Amino acid sequence: MHVTYKKRLKKLTYNIEEIAKLPGVSYKLASKLVDLKGFQKIQMGRRILIPKDLFWEWMKNNPEIKI
Repeated sequence: MHVTYKKRLKKLTYNIEEIAKLPGVSYKLASKLVDLKGFQKIQMGRRILIPKDLFWEWMKNNPEIKI
């Protein structure tokens, strides 16, 4: 894969570790969040990427989610 494409893709997405750091939760809890029905993600093999814009839209529309 071309290096600039990887950088561009990374800038547009979060991984689970980055999702966990945003609200300061554990990796395990962030994984559960990503597995919720309706949570949009891109899965390539074992790698999971979350588009940044869709993540923030989901957070705005689901402020009282309980995991």
